Amino acid sequence: MVTPAYGEQYTLIPPPYRYIIDTCSILSQKSDEPHRRSVYSTLWQNIDEMVKLKAIVICSEIKDEVEDDVLKLWLQQNGCEVLDVDSIIQQNVTKIVNEHPELLSFSNMKSSGDAFLIATAMKYQIAVITEENKTSPKKIPKICEAYNIPCYNMTELADKEGWTF
Repeated sequence: MVTPAYGEQYTLIPPPYRYIIDTCSILSQKSDEPHRRSVYSTLWQNIDEMVKLKAIVICSEIKDEVEDDVLKLWLQQNGCEVLDVDSIIQQNVTKIVNEHPELLSFSNMKSSGDAFLIATAMKYQIAVITEENKTSPKKIPKICEAYNIPCYNMTELADKEGWTF
């Protein structure tokens, strides 16, 4: 059960959320990407099902990063749950960027989705799915590690879920 933050209530039935997915992982299904759907169709069928069941969700900032029309349609067709920013997530973002300013890149201010992704994972106590470099101190996996948030790439997700192909 998710422990509520100050001012929030417990819910009788906790949300089914288990993972929050990053833009790079969503994009990896494109035909010119590492986990292209044409080759990894079973992987994506499993992910599609988890999205439909709301086991895999996104946050509003990540939704805004997805600019590809085909992938926007994929999110919509699978009924992907979009978790909106609230005061708890905003507080988490403030904590993250204050403690890890290296997460922000002022040379590429296109998006601030990473901090919101991690902050949302913190609030809902769910794991992050990302293809980002696990060793870079400026990337999601290292920041997740600092907050004891599980973080998986697509192969690790398949392994964790027991999917074999």
